[in-house]
Amino acid sequence: MAETTLRNVRGPAALDPAARRWKRISPRLVPLFAVVTALIVSMLFMMVVKFATTGSVDVGGQLNTTGTAYSALIEGSIGVVVNEALTPNSLNLAKTYVAGTELSPREANVAARTAADVGALGIDTAIRYGEVLERRASLTDDELATLGGAIPDIQRIGEERLLAMQPLLAELDALESDAVSALIEDTAELGTLTAEARATIEAAAPAAKDLSDTDLLAAMRAIQGANLNAVQKWAEQLDVLSAQELSSTSPDAQDIAAIQAIGFEDVREQAAFAENIQALGILDPLALSSQLRIANDLYDSELLTGENVAQGLSSELEPMLQNTLVILRPNNQILFARSASAVGLIYAEDKTPDDPSDDNRPEVAYLRLGNSALLFFPANLENMLIRSIPFIIAGLAVALGFKAGLFNIGAEGQLYIAGVLAAWVGFSPIFADLSPWIHVPLVIVAGILGGLVWGGIPGLLKAYTGAHEVINTIMLNFIAVLLADWLIKSTDPVILLDPAASIPRTPYLVDAAKLPTFASIPPVLFVLAGIIVLALGLWRRRAALRQDTRAAIRPIVYGMLTGVAGFFLTWISTRGALHIGLLLMIFAVWFTGWYLNRTTPGFELRTVGANPDAARYAGMNVPLNIFLAMALSGALAGLAGAIEIAGVQFAMQPGLYFGVGFDAIAVALLARTNPRNMIPAGLLWGALLAGAGLMQTRAEISIDLVKIIQALIIMFIAADAIIRFLWRVPEASAEEKEATLMASTGWGG
Repeated sequence: MAETTLRNVRGPAALDPAARRWKRISPRLVPLFAVVTALIVSMLFMMVVKFATTGSVDVGGQLNTTGTAYSALIEGSIGVVVNEALTPNSLNLAKTYVAGTELSPREANVAARTAADVGALGIDTAIRYGEVLERRASLTDDELATLGGAIPDIQRIGEERLLAMQPLLAELDALESDAVSALIEDTAELGTLTAEARATIEAAAPAAKDLSDTDLLAAMRAIQGANLNAVQKWAEQLDVLSAQELSSTSPDAQDIAAIQAIGFEDVREQAAFAENIQALGILDPLALSSQLRIANDLYDSELLTGENVAQGLSSELEPMLQNTLVILRPNNQILFARSASAVGLIYAEDKTPDDPSDDNRPEVAYLRLGNSALLFFPANLENMLIRSIPFIIAGLAVALGFKAGLFNIGAEGQLYIAGVLAAWVGFSPIFADLSPWIHVPLVIVAGILGGLVWGGIPGLLKAYTGAHEVINTIMLNFIAVLLADWLIKSTDPVILLDPAASIPRTPYLVDAAKLPTFASIPPVLFVLAGIIVLALGLWRRRAALRQDTRAAIRPIVYGMLTGVAGFFLTWISTRGALHIGLLLMIFAVWFTGWYLNRTTPGFELRTVGANPDAARYAGMNVPLNIFLAMALSGALAGLAGAIEIAGVQFAMQPGLYFGVGFDAIAVALLARTNPRNMIPAGLLWGALLAGAGLMQTRAEISIDLVKIIQALIIMFIAADAIIRFLWRVPEASAEEKEATLMASTGWGG
C-alpha cells in the first residue's frame, strides 16, 4: 500500500500543469540551453582570466565588457543592434564648453583630441603636471627632456652608486674606445668580479680602486648596456637634480620623467585645458571628447551649418533633431535619416528611395524606440548566411553517416576533392562555351561526384574489409589536402595553378560557371515560385478542399511566404553576394530528411545504424548500406565544397576549407543529427564566425573567445547530463538515447 502511494505521488499526476509542460518542452531545448550555458561560462571564464592576470576583477566593468562583446557578436552576425539616438541633451557638455566662444568645427575636433588625452591622463594629473612645469620654469624644455630621459636610468643604477662612478667614468673617457670595449668584454659574462678582472680595470683606470666589486661590476654593465657617453650624461644630470633640490625618486622628478614621454608642449596644452574644463564644472573629459567629435560629424554631414559650434549647438541642434533622426554609433560615429518617421531606411550617402541613382538596397533599416533606435544592417545578415551554408551542408553530411552508425570524420578531405573538381570544371577551356544553364549544374555535379567518390572509398573498406571508417577518413583527409596542394602549386608541370596569380590558386571560374545571386534574379520569378508552391499545396489538399475550403489557408500562407522570402533575400543582398546556394542548401536539408524518413533505402540505412545484426536478419544488405551511407555523406560534403567554389571563392586555393570539415562534426552534434535542426545549428555556427571580428574590435576581446564558446557548446552537447541538471530537464528519452547511440557506434567498429 505504501509503495503504491509513493508511486502515485511521484507519477505524472502529481506534477502541476507547469511542470508537465516543462517536462514535455524542455528536452527539445537542450541545444539552446547548451548555447546559453556556454555564453555564461565564457563570461565567467573571462572574469577568472582577468583575476589571474591582474589580481582583481571589476565585476560591473566585466559584465559591461561582456555585454558589449555579445552585442557586437549579434550585430556582426544577424545585423541587429540597439543604439542611442541623439537628443538635445546629449551634447550638454559640448554646449557648456563652447558657450561664449567662436570655436570652429575644426577647432572643436582639435579640442576633442585634447579632451581625450586629458581623459586618459586624468584631470588632476594633467593639472599637476602643469604645476610641475611652472615650478621648474628655470629649465628649458631641452634641459627638462634630458633630465626626464635620464631619471629612470639614474633611479635604476642608484644616485650614490652613480656619483661614486664619476671618477671612473672620467678616466675611462680618456682611454681609446677599443680599450674600453676590451675591458667591457672581459667583464660582460662574469657573475661576480674576479681578482684578475679587477686588476685589469684598475691598471687602465686607477679610480676603480675606490669602488667595491659590486659597484665596479655594476658600472661596467651599465656602460655595456648603453654606452660610456650615455652613462656620463646620466651622472651629469645628478648635478641638475641637486640644483633643483630633487632626487630621482621625488614626486616632481617622477612627473618630469612622465612628462618627457608625453611632450612638454602637449602637457602644457593639456594642463590648461584641464584647468578650463574644471572651472566650467566638466569632470568627464572623455564624454566631452565624444560630444565634440559628434558635433564635428554633424558639421561634416551638413546637419549643422552655423558659423561656429556654439551657434550651431544652441540654435540649430534642436530644430534639426525634430526632422532628422541621428543615431549614435560606437567610436563616435553617427548615422542619420532625414525623416521624422518612426520606421525607415537609411541609404548610402544619404540617398533617398526616390533617387534615380539608388539601387533600392538600403544600408540600414531602423525603428525608433524612444531615445534609442533598433537598427538592422542587411549586409551583416547576408554575410552570415553565406558563411553558414557550407557548415549546414557539411554538418548534414556528417549527420547522414551518424544515422548509419558511421563516423564520417573525412568531410574535410571530401570538401577539398570537390573543390578541386568544381574549380577545374569551372575554368577549364573544355567547358568554356557552355551555357550557364548547363555549366553551373555541371560544376555542382562535379563537386558532388568528387565528394561521393572520396566518401565511398572508406565506405567500401568498411563494408567489405571491416577497416575502421574513422581511421580511413582521417588518412584520406591528409591525402586530399596534400593532393589539392600539389595540384595547385605544381609548376613543372603546371596542372591547376594560375601563373598570373599573386598567390597559389587556380584560375577564376568563368562567369557562366558562377552561381547566380539573388540580386540578379528578376522579381517575377519569386512571384512565380509563390504561385507554384500555392498550386502544389492546393493540388495535394484537393480532397480536403471539397469538404472544407479552409484547407486552402495553409497552401496560401506557404505560397505567400515563398514569394516574400524571395523578395527579402533580394533586399538583404546589399553587396550582391548572396547566391542561390542557399536554395540548394535548403533542398539538401529537405531531401536528406525525406530520404531518411520517407524512403525504403533510408529506412534500411537507419536500421543498419541502429542494429546491423537485426538488419541482416531482416534480409537487408548491410555492406551495401554502409557503402551507400558513406558515399551519400561524401556527396553532401562535395555539394558544400562546390557551392563554396561556385558561389563565394570562384577559385580553389590550398587551405581553403581548413577546419570546415571538423566544424561540421560540431554542427551535426549540435543538431542532434536531425536534418531539420541542421539549419539553426549551422546558422549559429556561421553567426559566431561572422560576428567574431566585430566583437574583437568593439570589446577588445580576442577573437579566440568564439572558439572557446564553440568548444563549450560541443562539450555541453556531448555531456548533456550537465545541462539537464542545471536546467532541470528530464532524463533523455529512449528515442534521444537511440540517436546518441547511433552517433557513437562508429567508434566501436
